[in-house]
Amino acid sequence: MTPLLMLITILVLLAVGVPIAFSLGVTALLFLIFFTDLKLNIIVQQLFQGVYSFPLLAIPLFIFAGSLMNQGGMSKRLVNLSLSIVGMVKGGLAFVNVITSTFFGAITGTAAAASAAVGQIMIPEMNKDNYPPGFSAATTSAGSSLGILIPPSVPMILYGSIAGISVADLFLTGIPIGIFVAIGYLIVAFILSLKNDYGSKGEAFSFKYLFKTFIESIPALIVPFVILGGIISGIVTPTESAALAVLCGIVVGFMSRELSWKGLMYALEDSVRNTALVMFILATAGILGFSFSALNIGEQMIEPFMQYADNPIAVMLLASIILFIGGFIFDGTVMVVVLVPLFLPLVQATAIDPLQFAIVVIIVWGIGQQTPPVASGLYITTAIANVSMLEASKYNILYILVLVVALMGMIFYPNIMLYFPKLLIQ
Repeated sequence: MTPLLMLITILVLLAVGVPIAFSLGVTALLFLIFFTDLKLNIIVQQLFQGVYSFPLLAIPLFIFAGSLMNQGGMSKRLVNLSLSIVGMVKGGLAFVNVITSTFFGAITGTAAAASAAVGQIMIPEMNKDNYPPGFSAATTSAGSSLGILIPPSVPMILYGSIAGISVADLFLTGIPIGIFVAIGYLIVAFILSLKNDYGSKGEAFSFKYLFKTFIESIPALIVPFVILGGIISGIVTPTESAALAVLCGIVVGFMSRELSWKGLMYALEDSVRNTALVMFILATAGILGFSFSALNIGEQMIEPFMQYADNPIAVMLLASIILFIGGFIFDGTVMVVVLVPLFLPLVQATAIDPLQFAIVVIIVWGIGQQTPPVASGLYITTAIANVSMLEASKYNILYILVLVVALMGMIFYPNIMLYFPKLLIQ
């Protein structure tokens, strides 16, 4: 009964307009006051413990790196490179959108940064080429989810910190999964463009133009290799690789003369603002997690699932449904910090691979970004495209199905989905 009361309290506070961080913290505080005899000075300690983690230091660094890449013109170069590769085919701008999101996701690590940066460039261009605004917004929104699947991924850093899993292993696991989803998106974009005659043919393919855009994009393309190469080789940790990404963004931005001091200050302010939002939520979520432990909510939540402990698939399906419902209510960050800790004891008690469960959570997070009423990715792109969320969702359903297929593959065929990641990790 207590878990349900806490959920209702959080939802009521959110419904009346209380910010997410305060909703989590106030709920935890109320239940600790009325249902435990603990001293309240422990709250301050738990606030600190919620963000006291070396891996979490990578979050502000990757957010800052993403802002630098955008201010330094790297997103525009990636768009031009994608145009030189597939811009001449039918539906080419939709392909460019997905490919650019893949590149940008491998730099920024967040869906919001990818949807905003790519959307501001691609959506106006697609609309000029007679693509429906709803399709443009849906394609960009779907592509933004690659920002959390393809490393460096801020959600993976967050999950690794909460679950005690190697962030480097999570990064390596996300590479083939992200590529699989990106290919699925390209197939959907091709089918919709061909069926509805979207977009016109661009200029003929030119090796000269391809070579030119490739040379211009080398600095942006090097960043993911610096990040992943450093991690795989063991030279740097994921947090240290985030610092390298920031250094690359500053050096390349100023060398290309596209990053100004004003742009640097804007990127710094933007990253500080976004980091503060994430960290404040994590801090208050730490209090909520502590209240779960103090009130023994974890055992109460897990007990009904224990009858399925010998059936990992059933556990994964039930967990996915609950997380999916949570994605309708909460932002992905809140969903992970609130719900995931409740499932970790069950994962440890069964034969579920911790990496398998982690990727399931990340995929469900991606689905939540595309499904109203939360739909953080869709909110940004529909605002840029000046189209209703309902109109964009009409096209977005097929992209969501790609994520669902990836989710089912991870649940039912983990050995296949994790084959290459396991090789990379070994």
